Amino acid sequence: IDQCRGGSNSNLQWDCCYRCRDKNRRTHKHIAKATQCVISNLEPETQSNMTASTTITTTSNYGPIYPPFNPFVRHPTSPLGKVRMILCGSILVPIRLTGAILTLSSCLIWCNICSIGCSDLSKPYSPTRRRLLQGGCRVFSRILLFWYGFVWLHESHEIEDKEEREKQPHPSVVVVNHIGFAELMYLCYSDGCCFVSKDTNRALPFIGKISEVLQSIYVDRGEGEGGRSIHGGQQQGEASSSSSTTMQNSRSHTSDVSSASGGGGSNAKTTTEKILERAHSPPGTWPPLAICPEGTTHTGHVMIRFATGAFRAGLPIQPVIVSSPFSSRFGYDPSFSCANIVMHIICLMTQPMNHLHVKHLAVYVPNDAEKKDPTLYANNVRRKMAQELGVECYDLTWNEKLRFERAEKARELGNQRLAAKNGGVVPPMPIFTEDAFGNPLVEKVESGSKKKND
Repeated sequence: IDQCRGGSNSNLQWDCCYRCRDKNRRTHKHIAKATQCVISNLEPETQSNMTASTTITTTSNYGPIYPPFNPFVRHPTSPLGKVRMILCGSILVPIRLTGAILTLSSCLIWCNICSIGCSDLSKPYSPTRRRLLQGGCRVFSRILLFWYGFVWLHESHEIEDKEEREKQPHPSVVVVNHIGFAELMYLCYSDGCCFVSKDTNRALPFIGKISEVLQSIYVDRGEGEGGRSIHGGQQQGEASSSSSTTMQNSRSHTSDVSSASGGGGSNAKTTTEKILERAHSPPGTWPPLAICPEGTTHTGHVMIRFATGAFRAGLPIQPVIVSSPFSSRFGYDPSFSCANIVMHIICLMTQPMNHLHVKHLAVYVPNDAEKKDPTLYANNVRRKMAQELGVECYDLTWNEKLRFERAEKARELGNQRLAAKNGGVVPPMPIFTEDAFGNPLVEKVESGSKKKND
């Protein structure tokens, strides 16, 4: 790469890898771009000799590609921000915590009332029961967002004209990027959505019963083989060939079928079957289904790999993008990733105001190729959402996130899963050179290593 800066190679096109000039930003992704740039300007014979070895080196030896910053660990709160949290929290937290508990209790009572006489929650509700249930939950969701500090919601639409939006085809599901639980409460408030959630959320106080009455779909992503169901269809990148795509989709579908999401027994419907059933049902039969195809939360500064469950039906979907900006100087990062949920909620309540920006994109109608290939469909939707958010896509999953969790068991599980994917070899931990705001971390790392050497 250094040889490309001058001499005999000065005529090479360097624009596509301009960021690699700065040594602090030479991540594996940028080096890979630069390498391909160099190869494209060589003689054809030399290209064929270099492409294979270079591609193998940039993928297998370095493991998955990460951004320059950690996409799974929240931005640390500054000392000024901590002082602000103490001062504001001493007043706001008691009020907001009391209001949140009362709101959740009221919502739970409302859900129990609306589900009286309904013994089987796996069947569609009557129109009257569904309207009453959704109406109450929408009100309680907005009140709960208020208690969590989301006083004002910034909403926008790609299609601004309301009449034009109503002319769009009816979406089968709603897909949204996953940065926490605020976007889920928003979708419950705005559209009366239910969700695809991990099975362990059933045990959560208040939320478990409420989401069950809302007819959410549960995914068992346990530590065994069944855990692979949440990542069904994710095992390949955007550059896969059509033959490998077909094989992978069949394997991932088998993995989905092998793990039931709701109830025991071999006759229980799988996650994929439940999603397809609701996607193909007439509008109004079920509550709108919202899915976070990334399968896990992150800080919101990237888009990670999409699972294909929401895209297997080959029907139009409604993409929704959310972001939660904050000040790095005195704010608190509202994203919920690798954090304790109780402490995170309390910290949210210490902020005078948390911001949630929501943009409803136009309904995405798949073409013939996307209908046949759910992986292609998922990748194209993810690319569009990333462009609207102004972030990049990375081929990362829940497995990579596990290595940054606080619990030691979670970190061990992440290493085991990654080792299984890489022939028994655990990829090295990535080295991040900057934070999400572009502030360099290299100097801190170098100064820390010097102290250890001394």
